[in-house]
Amino acid sequence: MAFRKDLWTLLSVEPRSVSSLARQLGLTRGDAEDDLQHALRSARAAGHHVVIIPARCRTCGFTFGEGKLSKPSRCPACRSARLYEAQIRIEPPTRA
Repeated sequence: MAFRKDLWTLLSVEPRSVSSLARQLGLTRGDAEDDLQHALRSARAAGHHVVIIPARCRTCGFTFGEGKLSKPSRCPACRSARLYEAQIRIEPPTRA
């Protein structure tokens, strides 16, 4: 639980990619993505707003869906491997 709170803290400061989180926490991208998925579900359940800037192709501008958190290998439109990775941010709950 404390580890996922650390993810919340990192993601509330600035948008981060799965690769960036994995490097900082000393995990593989796969492990970081699994923990991130759970942390995002918990954050949503706690009323936090999760902002995902989807992965995008640098060559043609194709935008992947928000469900794709890890870096895709190739763009399905132009087959380029030059891609921006998805960026994730957790914002505090809004007060009404």
